[in-house]
Amino acid sequence: MPENSPPPDSALEGGDHTVIRSAGSPTQEPSPGPLFAGRYALVRMLGRGGMGTVYQARDSLVGDVVALKTLELGKDAGPDALERFSREVRLARRITHPHVARMHDLGTHEGQAFLTMEFVEGEDLRALLARERPLAASRAARIALAICEGLAAAHAAGVVHRDLKPANILVEAGGRVVLTDFGIARAVAGEVASRTMGAVGTPMYMAPEQVSGEQVDARADLYAVGLLLYELLTGEVPFSGETPWAAAMARLRQTPPDLRQRATVPAPLSELVHRCLGRAPEERPASALEVAGALRDWLVSVGEPTLSGPPTQGPMTGGHIPGLGASTFTTRNTPRTTTPTPKQGVAILPLRFQGPRDSEYLGDSLTEALIDQLSRARGLRVPGSGVTARFRNERDPRTVGRELGVDLVVEGTVQSAGPAVRVSIRLLEAQSGTQVWSGRFEYTSTDAFELQDRLVPRIAEELRGEVVLLAWRASTPPEVLALYRQADTELHAAFRGGHDGGPLVLLESCLEQAPDFAPAIALHAIASLRVMFMGMKDAQRDHAAAARASVERALHLAPEIAETHLARAMLSAQVDDWRTAVSSLRTALDIAPCHAPTLQYLGSLQCEAGRADEGLVRLRLAYDLSPTLVTALFELARCSALRGKMDDYWWAVERLSASPSHRAAAESLRVRVAGWTRNTEELRRSKAETAADLDFIAVITGRYAAAALGEVSALELIPMFEESLSRTNSPRFVSLMCQISAEILGLCGHAEQAMGYFRRAVETALIDLEWIDRCPALVPLRTLPGFAEGRRQVRSRVEAIWLA
Repeated sequence: MPENSPPPDSALEGGDHTVIRSAGSPTQEPSPGPLFAGRYALVRMLGRGGMGTVYQARDSLVGDVVALKTLELGKDAGPDALERFSREVRLARRITHPHVARMHDLGTHEGQAFLTMEFVEGEDLRALLARERPLAASRAARIALAICEGLAAAHAAGVVHRDLKPANILVEAGGRVVLTDFGIARAVAGEVASRTMGAVGTPMYMAPEQVSGEQVDARADLYAVGLLLYELLTGEVPFSGETPWAAAMARLRQTPPDLRQRATVPAPLSELVHRCLGRAPEERPASALEVAGALRDWLVSVGEPTLSGPPTQGPMTGGHIPGLGASTFTTRNTPRTTTPTPKQGVAILPLRFQGPRDSEYLGDSLTEALIDQLSRARGLRVPGSGVTARFRNERDPRTVGRELGVDLVVEGTVQSAGPAVRVSIRLLEAQSGTQVWSGRFEYTSTDAFELQDRLVPRIAEELRGEVVLLAWRASTPPEVLALYRQADTELHAAFRGGHDGGPLVLLESCLEQAPDFAPAIALHAIASLRVMFMGMKDAQRDHAAAARASVERALHLAPEIAETHLARAMLSAQVDDWRTAVSSLRTALDIAPCHAPTLQYLGSLQCEAGRADEGLVRLRLAYDLSPTLVTALFELARCSALRGKMDDYWWAVERLSASPSHRAAAESLRVRVAGWTRNTEELRRSKAETAADLDFIAVITGRYAAAALGEVSALELIPMFEESLSRTNSPRFVSLMCQISAEILGLCGHAEQAMGYFRRAVETALIDLEWIDRCPALVPLRTLPGFAEGRRQVRSRVEAIWLA
């Protein structure tokens, strides 16, 4: 055996592969008989270790094949051992990622603790390495990339693995890499510490701080990644010894062999291993996302694919919708969807008209416009009006579904009374004829063109959203769908919707019950970004890392959902990657051309970044499509005020102020515009309005008004500015706070100090060229050194955006 060859499996792993059994009951082979815990039929034993046994089992309740693990807590297990284990497993269940095995059930059976988790058909990395070592550099990098993506999701959820090793990494037959046993090492630590000298983990893959019993954080997992990547690339482990503990102790005294000296290992991978194996945590990369990025960049640079396995299929690729007829297919190039995706067939029957005879044309006019609009949505097949016209009188959805080969049928009425038009829409399953949704839409106009422009896009988008959810109805509990709808409403109903984590909690509850529910996965990414943007730094949770991990998960598991690409755009904007932001917004609108939140985000971006004429139109469209999306009015009002269109400003800001959940945002804007226009009456009103409110935005608003009125010195507010800037997670929010700080100081005659905040805004993520060119508060800054250069920087950034 070579000096640094891995020791035999039993020595290397410490006998803890697959765990969870209380002491006192001997492990039994699976045999025909009563169900385990009254629910699970044990099929076969997959592995046994010193701390328990793992079986393939069938869940008799739902019919799924699962992995069932039993836990050996030790002879001296205390009464709190099971509670500790339950607590750790509950924490691990928060992780939802394609490269992390999903946890299902947790319980006890005849005094024996057990859990069930996703069953992965394949082998562990230990077996693969025993058969094939070393691996080609590209294959090793792809496996390590998958490991890091899974770890990033875990770390974002506040979970450190602590026992990452080949036996806890599974490789599916198709190539997907899956991490297992999150939380188990820590859960059993109190009961089996004697096996590892009081430390948590397997000695061969422990970080130095684990070996020495020091505090451990996520960077311990990155050290294990370095050990694993070293082994994958060379077929050897970097530290050797007579026993696993001897090898573990060696890394406290010795530096690892330098892979940079080996010509057979690509230099970028050698350097990455060297960084991961830094003895002190601060010498290692800052996060699993950073390591994943380095691996992905290298794979792309050598022309290798970055996915570790084939795409997974969701309901839109493998599911069956009642009444499914002949379907056409389209191929998508997305992060996970590279196989043909069946298009949902939706037939829109001629809308029946009720009203004056001279307006009968509205029925056919709106029907054709609705067909045109809905057919633009990706993933839908909508027969033309020439095909559906024959069903003007024969309207049995079962007949329509059978003859046109569609899954869903839309019927409805157009009612005209005076200047008002009401359109009632019903969505029905073609196979059963069951009505599954209805909506009513009203507009004050009888002009066909205006109705087509204003009303039809709104109807089409509501229908599209319902069709997406219907694809998941068969596999998703009704209570999960209800939670999703509640989260969606709360997230978009307020200016700061989601900053307090309310929708995020609802969505995490959704995903705990239905981990593959793609709409919730996508919306979770947006909710995470809202918390990151408006929330303050939290020692208990890295909101920025959580948001990045959630977006990454959505791109892998929900690439066909418009919100996924909106989330990617929002995240890209945070890191000044505007070209990706614009590209992602275009993708979202390709999926859902009338998706109001995407239109709002793009419209706001255009208003800031030199395309306000287009942006204002898009913001008004977003509001017309979804009148509950009152947030669209904020930028519409702000940009109108900057352009001196005060009638438009007051129209928008009054509607913003009328919404209780938007009142604080409206006041923050009204005080700024009052400052720009020197409207002292409005300043006094805003100051009085926010005097008793302790909310962060209200406090800033009140201080802005007081400073603009000359009641306090703007210089006295600088500590408040700095505290706000130090507590935020978001570069975009930093930029906004710097803008507000510059405004207050500029209005109050402190141009030099205002210039400092202007420059800080420029150096973060500022693209607000409209504000730079038009805000009256910046007039004193425009002649100062550095202002013109700052504007050039922003102008250059803005020009790059629209080249995407």
